[in-house]
Amino acid sequence: MSDAATSSTKDRFMHGDLPFEDALKEVTGTELDRSHLWHILEGLASERSATAPVLSAHDAQILDKAGFVADPLAAASARVDRDIRMQNLVHASLSIPEAAERLGVTPARIRQILAEHKLWAFTSGRNRLLPPAQFTSAGQVPHLDQIVSLLEVDMHPLSVQALLTTPQQSLIVEGEPVSIVAWLTGCAGTEDDISQAADVITAAQWESA
Repeated sequence: MSDAATSSTKDRFMHGDLPFEDALKEVTGTELDRSHLWHILEGLASERSATAPVLSAHDAQILDKAGFVADPLAAASARVDRDIRMQNLVHASLSIPEAAERLGVTPARIRQILAEHKLWAFTSGRNRLLPPAQFTSAGQVPHLDQIVSLLEVDMHPLSVQALLTTPQQSLIVEGEPVSIVAWLTGCAGTEDDISQAADVITAAQWESA
């Protein structure tokens, strides 16, 4: 969004001419319905209670790296940002039938692959969803089935998506760091190639433990 467009949105919002959810969509490109906004409000309320931590360890680490202090406004901003990213991930992820169509197999086969820990899924409502980083336009990311089993089942979906798509300093192609997905897509699938990608996952989970 351009500076002029942002200023226009701000002016209309500050003057009461633009509802919050419409302003959110214009600024972030994400459309959240009232039920999801209420979920965010409930989360913010719980974080203000005496028994709830102000920030999760994950959010506190993000804020520390960004140079913020753990004050209530920072906590609220972290919560809203996380929920927006999670909503985007839910919308982008594949259902079991969609994953089956992508791989050219039956939904029953996808459930079997999940049980074999060769794909990773998370629960959203009553559905099991598969983060999009695991797939190409034609199927599964090459060789990914050999390292998915290293992902802990209770790992946060946003962490899984980031781990697979963020450039890693230990995975270098033509002098530049690449993500696990890019590494596996471009590699020959040798034992050493797979081991290098697996080491990134193992190291990341040790750091978060």
